Amino acid sequence: MNTEGLLRIHFTSEDQGRVRLATSTDWMWEVVLSLHLLQPGEPDPVFDPWRRRLAVSLSPELKAAVDFLKVIDPKASYFPDFLTPATETGDVADGINAVRCTPRVQFSVQLAELARTRALPPRVRLLAIGDKDEVAHVCRTLRTYYDAAIAPFRQLIDLRLAEVRHEYAHIAAGRGSEALLRSLGPGYDWQPPLLLTRYPFDRDLYLGGRGLLLIPSFYCVRHPVTLFDRELSPVLVLPVRRDPRWLSGSGRCAAGGETLGDLLGDTRARILELAGNDALATGAIAGKLRISAQTISYHTKILRDAGLITSNRDGASVVHHLTAMGVALLNGRPTPVGQW
Repeated sequence: MNTEGLLRIHFTSEDQGRVRLATSTDWMWEVVLSLHLLQPGEPDPVFDPWRRRLAVSLSPELKAAVDFLKVIDPKASYFPDFLTPATETGDVADGINAVRCTPRVQFSVQLAELARTRALPPRVRLLAIGDKDEVAHVCRTLRTYYDAAIAPFRQLIDLRLAEVRHEYAHIAAGRGSEALLRSLGPGYDWQPPLLLTRYPFDRDLYLGGRGLLLIPSFYCVRHPVTLFDRELSPVLVLPVRRDPRWLSGSGRCAAGGETLGDLLGDTRARILELAGNDALATGAIAGKLRISAQTISYHTKILRDAGLITSNRDGASVVHHLTAMGVALLNGRPTPVGQW
């Protein structure tokens, strides 16, 4: 692997036993990285339909939010870590609340670093001293942007990321963390005790026994991302493969229709349809689809992680029910934000 533009992550033997996977989508990373796709120099055509839809809905309030967030979240080698705080749930409301609770010294240090790369307007300088009104403004703009740019597509994004996490978790559970690190893709090279990966510039990250949290991200493109502050708990945000047609079925999936199958895969689409007609146990679904119960369990785990079904034990059986989001997807209706 070319040694120019590498991220070198240094593992101890203790770190290798502390490789972890995010258990849910981290929506603050999706917010931050999606904003980079609205800035010059990122022409990835997979996101062209998303950009066009966002342009159509660009109200004055949304335009002001996007313009402001581009200032503090530039597509550059540095953007502030306070925009992607660690939370237990990864939920956007928890993430925005964590931004609101950022210690003043972190605003000061991180925005001073940002000011080394570009001129900052006066209101950002107020944010750097922890001005409460400016902190509240950042939180409002983050929510405004999320509601317009991410929330309408949340179920599509969540489903894909749940599938990726499930695939990685299956590897880790069966073959261990080193197999997981070897499976990350052609852009990664596991040479114990180093994980090497493409990066915009050379950087060394020493885990020092803290382990590493892997966060698959839908809007992460080209290369992984990590936090700038070496004192924070180490994370590696991973790009995932996306179907170029990912947006074609948004808000118009019909039961039995081709779009639902394209979105979920034929087997998971059929499981969703069967659960929509009647709550069914794993064995009953396996019988109807003539697929092994083990394979059905694999697919229901992905649907459950994506929030499309719930599963409850009934004696010796596990019975699956659609959630409100699953019903909405099956019937071709957008899910109200409050139900996610």
